[in-house]
Amino acid sequence: ISVCSGIECPMDVLIPSEEIAVKLKECAEQINKDYQEKNLTVVMVMKGAICVTSDLIRGLKIPFKLECIQASSYGYNGTSGGDLTISCLDKLEIEGRDILVVDDIFETGNTMLGICKQIETKRPSSVKTLVLLVKDIERKTTYRPDYVLFNIPNRFVIGYGLDYKELFRGLPDICAFVKDTPPF
Repeated sequence: ISVCSGIECPMDVLIPSEEIAVKLKECAEQINKDYQEKNLTVVMVMKGAICVTSDLIRGLKIPFKLECIQASSYGYNGTSGGDLTISCLDKLEIEGRDILVVDDIFETGNTMLGICKQIETKRPSSVKTLVLLVKDIERKTTYRPDYVLFNIPNRFVIGYGLDYKELFRGLPDICAFVKDTPPF
């Protein structure tokens, strides 16, 4: 049982924070090699990617710029997809830069594909993607992110930046509600 935001609810820990730290260190080392001598801009997808991005960039030893956009495809009920909305893309100055889009979770692929499509209209040198989690579900797209830290079963996850109705982002581990039943 975990208590977060004053709410007590039973949770399963799917990925402990220690495992996340190890994977992020390995991933940062790979990005340091892949983007050596490049003009890297990390584009963080808010709010869910805040933890993975902040921990990732601490491991980067190469020069980079950091930008953020906001993407949302969840309605008020918090667990099912809705229409994709992306904001702050118009403010990005990324022409000629190598872009690494960092997001929290890859489910249907619609969010990442929508973001990449819009970023490509700004004429970057390259666009690659990194996600903390890839959910094990059938997809209509064959596209897969370039960097994946963890594959997970088809469960609704929270913690380490991921939320349920804007709560539980501060949990240090990747968790799921027991029996996949949210507390409210």
